[in-house]
Amino acid sequence: MYSVLYPDFLAKDDFKYEKPIANGICELIKYDAKKSSQIPDAIWNKADALVTGLYMKIDESLIYKLKTCKIITRMGVGYDLINEVKCGESGIVVSNVPDYGTYEVADHAISLIMNFARGISEYDRLLKENINNNWHHSSVYTIDRVVKKKLGIIGLGRIGTAFALRAKAFGFDISFYDPYVPDGQEKALNINRCNKLDELMSTVDYLSIHCLANNETNNLINASILKICKPNLVIVNTARGAIIDLDAAYDALKADKIRAIGLDVLPTEPADIKHPLINAWLNEKWADGKIVITPHSAFYSPTGLIFLREKALKTCLDHLQGVKTSNCINEKYLKYRR
Repeated sequence: MYSVLYPDFLAKDDFKYEKPIANGICELIKYDAKKSSQIPDAIWNKADALVTGLYMKIDESLIYKLKTCKIITRMGVGYDLINEVKCGESGIVVSNVPDYGTYEVADHAISLIMNFARGISEYDRLLKENINNNWHHSSVYTIDRVVKKKLGIIGLGRIGTAFALRAKAFGFDISFYDPYVPDGQEKALNINRCNKLDELMSTVDYLSIHCLANNETNNLINASILKICKPNLVIVNTARGAIIDLDAAYDALKADKIRAIGLDVLPTEPADIKHPLINAWLNEKWADGKIVITPHSAFYSPTGLIFLREKALKTCLDHLQGVKTSNCINEKYLKYRR
């Protein structure tokens, strides 16, 4: 019987959805750990597969402990916490579940943008503050007509494409930047391609980020980029926190170099309340209506989470049983397979 380790499993239902799949095939081992040292070496040593969540870093020192592991499946899309190169060199397949939250993240991103454009959460806050004085249509700073406004997308994969389709329905004029998307995808969607990030960032009124976090995209949105943006720019990030330099975003917001920012993901999670942008969101009057934060929840719906959990385990078991290897992201680094 195989051993499948969940080092940072967050659900509290004792594998309600995984047990029917695992029955008679594998043992499920669960921890709610943040660091590898919180799990005994003997557990790491015997695991045939890992299913990782939001917190566990799979680095070179940990990979050394994975004596029998054949596959690591990230229960999600991003795999920036996993050293896929060292895993490959050790013969460990790294996979993800790229299709689980497509609907949810695209919905969340367009909702954040429309929340700014229509002022929903800010109207609500103002009315709670003083219902008589603030009962007025012009009390929100970010209100906008979005038809024909220029919207930029960074990353036109599954989620970026789903987001583009939603944005088209609102009448946005859509452009994207993604050097890895084959020519012609823009024609299929009837949107505009930008070959340089600067070209995109200097022209758009709204920006939604849907790329992976890696060395190429770390602090992709930085002080230099924000200097060339239009001052009415609204930025939404539902991808990874590391893609935006939060210090630069704070400076741009406070100086009115951009209009607003909506963040579902942050470089440090939960939010670091000492960071100037987070502190402004919590305490400073100038930031009211300019910053909206959600708790890394864009991926979530009850239906989507069940699909994610089931597919993550099936991905591991299919590989272990030799049925198929799905969504391998480190194939070029695999020297041998265990």
